[in-house]
Amino acid sequence: MSLSIKITNPSEAEELSQIQKAAFKPLYEKYHDEGNPFLRGPEDILRRLNKFNRHFTILYDDKVVGGVFYRLYGKRSSSDEIGAGEYYLARIYIHPDYQNKGIARDAILLCEKEFPDARFYYVDFPEDMEKNRRCYQSAGYCDTGDRICIEGAPALAMFKKTASDVFEPAGVTLPMIYEVDKNELQECLDVIHQSFSTVAEQFGLTQENCPKHTSFIPLSILETQMNWGWHMCALYAGKKVIGYMSLSKESEDVYELHNLAVLPEYRHNGFGKLLLEYAKEAVRSLGGNTIKIGIIEESIALKNWYIANGFVHTGTKKFDHLPFTSGYLEWKRK
Repeated sequence: MSLSIKITNPSEAEELSQIQKAAFKPLYEKYHDEGNPFLRGPEDILRRLNKFNRHFTILYDDKVVGGVFYRLYGKRSSSDEIGAGEYYLARIYIHPDYQNKGIARDAILLCEKEFPDARFYYVDFPEDMEKNRRCYQSAGYCDTGDRICIEGAPALAMFKKTASDVFEPAGVTLPMIYEVDKNELQECLDVIHQSFSTVAEQFGLTQENCPKHTSFIPLSILETQMNWGWHMCALYAGKKVIGYMSLSKESEDVYELHNLAVLPEYRHNGFGKLLLEYAKEAVRSLGGNTIKIGIIEESIALKNWYIANGFVHTGTKKFDHLPFTSGYLEWKRK
């Protein structure tokens, strides 16, 4: 028997809402609280599918048996904000036919592999639900002693888990791409610097011989690009930015791809291709037909990677102020 998780697709909302109803029905019949997920439909699932949450579908032998969602930002209680490195396990639900098999615990542990920046996890549940208590304890959560009391609803026990100091980047398999907010530009710049520093090292580029190389660009460059209306997107593992790319409109149907980057420790997992395919789809949706890109011509591996992903080499140019040859490629919509 195999257990897996995947990012929830909007098309799964109806099925998941029915599983959610079945899972929470006993709790509703016991307490009759109006906030119970039993009373909610597919719209409750759909509104979680955004940058501020992560909603996963749980599969058991490739069959959808439940869902789990984490809140990444906002509040985890009426008085507590979710801070940096904190994740709130807002809900997990398993179809009654598949409960008591350890699926919830194992799904929680799989989800945690997707959050490299996690320091603490929080969850709350009705304090008299012993089965829930055992599940969360088996996943590493501990009772904080805090209780949340809401009128007309059962008292909630607050549990907390401290994340491991050791995180394996290879465990991240389900990153998401979203548009960048202004307050994330510094983190995106850090990703660009770290990613392109390997290129600078490979070709001996320094601030003295190539001050305008991407590995040395200042924050003001990204701020200006955002003000110009560039399409700036990041690849997120939980709340951590692990990749980046941007698109600028050069003419009516031509866009240029800039600074496609993946942190070195997250490379060779298909994440660069994920960003590139996202860029292609973005250009299609914007009515564009062509993507252009400039690279270091001597970077044979990178050039071949773009060619393998549908780009055509269109030429080279040598600039006196650059210690390398500039190469150019383009992709055309089919």
